[in-house]
Amino acid sequence: MSDQRLPVQIAPFKLARQGRLLQGSIELTRMERLAQALTETNGSVSVSLQFGIDEQGIHCATGHLNAEVQMTCQRCMKPMSVPVVTDVALGFVSSYEQGRNLSRDYEPCIVEHEPVNLAEIVEDELILALPIVALHEEQGCEPVIETLQKAASEIEQSDVKPNPFAVLSELKRKK
Repeated sequence: MSDQRLPVQIAPFKLARQGRLLQGSIELTRMERLAQALTETNGSVSVSLQFGIDEQGIHCATGHLNAEVQMTCQRCMKPMSVPVVTDVALGFVSSYEQGRNLSRDYEPCIVEHEPVNLAEIVEDELILALPIVALHEEQGCEPVIETLQKAASEIEQSDVKPNPFAVLSELKRKK
């Protein structure tokens, strides 16, 4: 795939009429909503979208998104790399009513005014493709609760103090 510069704004209905192919990458730093689920925003998403009009007359874009994002493992609370690979099938409509009547083959993308921000469309699809819970493989991933329990146990063992009344019991025995 070529790594050409993608436009910031697109006119999806026009691109569909022209049958255009958009290929390139978008920096993750341009996706503020997605960044809330990530530990860092380094990297980019690889985008390949073929625009067209299907046999039912639906203006659409189909393609593929591929990114490597950094999330927090919910088992050990450490950063981890998560591959996000998703296929995209968008049907462009101009109202919610048209979106409800859209074929199930497409996810509706409501375009009230052209142009629209391409990064926002890609960001929506990436958010939907993120895992609900990011987890390392169990092997080699120590749950944070076990780490905390070990630390608490070590603290308890190191903090064993002599009973302050032990001296009194010794005095009582001497009498």
